[in-house]
Amino acid sequence: MPHNQMLKTRSYISHDAQWLEELMNKDWGGLPLVIRGEKYYPPQLDGIIAENEKGVAGFLFFDIRGKDCEIIVFEVFDKFKGTGTILLDKLKDIAKERHCSRIYLMTTNDNLDALRFYQKRGLHICGVHVDSVKISRKIKPTIGMVGDYDIPVRDEIDLEFIL
Repeated sequence: MPHNQMLKTRSYISHDAQWLEELMNKDWGGLPLVIRGEKYYPPQLDGIIAENEKGVAGFLFFDIRGKDCEIIVFEVFDKFKGTGTILLDKLKDIAKERHCSRIYLMTTNDNLDALRFYQKRGLHICGVHVDSVKISRKIKPTIGMVGDYDIPVRDEIDLEFIL
């Protein structure tokens, strides 16, 4: 996989709020994001932005609680160029600096590309919540019924990386 030589990472700043909100409305059904019934607002979280010569190439927002670092939202626009790996490696460094013992996240059963990406980078499936997307849909009805590859969106899958 060729690494993106022109890629730079930086922290999320308030100046990013407008494009982030537009993107959340377009790609994620608006804010808040809902994970197992809990609401998250990425602009209120820590974030890492990846930029290349064309602009924003990807981003990752996370929430640290005690020894746990949870990935809340992670999106890459120039896939298969190393951007996702660079963002994940940057998060690992931050999590270690902040004395976390693990990084974890939830994705849905339809997100096969994410499941492949995370498992190739050492994350393990540590939980499956069957039919749990129904709970999130009660809070956020804009969550689609059908996702990637025309797979019905039903289950939440937890993955973790022990630091």
